[in-house]
Amino acid sequence: MELQNRERPVPGFALLVGGSLPVDHELADGDTIEPDESRAGEMIVFHTPGHSKGSISLFLQREGVLFSGDAVPVPGDLPVYDDAAASVHSVKRIRALNDIRFLLSSWDEPRRGDVAYLQLDRALEYLQKIHEVIVDFAVEGFSDTVELTKKAAVILGLPPQAVTPLLSRTFAANLLLKEKKNLISDS
Repeated sequence: MELQNRERPVPGFALLVGGSLPVDHELADGDTIEPDESRAGEMIVFHTPGHSKGSISLFLQREGVLFSGDAVPVPGDLPVYDDAAASVHSVKRIRALNDIRFLLSSWDEPRRGDVAYLQLDRALEYLQKIHEVIVDFAVEGFSDTVELTKKAAVILGLPPQAVTPLLSRTFAANLLLKEKKNLISDS
């Protein structure tokens, strides 16, 4: 938890979690998790970085349920990611799954069937829109990330209280890719 507070400070984070937990097994892309011996709930691990380097999504393939965690940004809501290109790649990877019946994301309502795929398309469009706004400001010469974040938040329809160091960090991830105009086709 100390690492989280140091690297990605989130106001009130300590109130959201009960503290740090020991890691007894590291998960890798393609691993399966079996919550019990029945194998009825076997979940496939998908490495879906972007929000953070170690982010994963879990797919309960038998039921068609995808737990995407923070991998799928919600259009109009606070975006949080460390790597813009990895975020796009992760959403595209999830989108390529053919048998999602339910999409369960951290900050969104459950999405079912075709609506789940539509939400994934919207997430990609949102990531692209954020990128375009940030790159346009960079071209205009905004180098102060706090000022850039304030102006970009207005254009993206985010409330003033969303302007935090975490949002600045997210937007700065796009500055690293300012030579790319289209994240969706370039990733």
